Amino acid sequence: MSFKLTRKTSWFGSATGMDVYIDGAEAEKIHRLEEKHYELPKKRKRATLTVSQQGMKSNALEVETGDDVVIKTNKKYSRIFTAFFVALMAVIFFIDDFLTSTAFIVFLAMAVFYYLSKIDGFIIEKVNDK
Repeated sequence: MSFKLTRKTSWFGSATGMDVYIDGAEAEKIHRLEEKHYELPKKRKRATLTVSQQGMKSNALEVETGDDVVIKTNKKYSRIFTAFFVALMAVIFFIDDFLTSTAFIVFLAMAVFYYLSKIDGFIIEKVNDK
């Protein structure tokens, strides 16, 4: 009684494994572009699947035996993260006053990371719908 999980994430977090949780219990990690089969809890036909990596989390998905599930990077999350670093470089290069640039960087970082904490960094979805 297992399901297949495929990690198709972009460069985001590609250096480390992603934590997989089945009904809240941690299972074996999955790495970039890897496919693994995970067992459902004993005597259960369904389970709730979530993943996380270094503070980024995913949506929760109900999985069943035989499901083919894929993990993808949330494009909105990665665009905001990339835009943050572009803005950071702009501040570093174009604001000469140290105090002003430091204050702007701190404010920008707090705002971006607060917003990112509210959205899922990864999206889990079924490939085969029964």
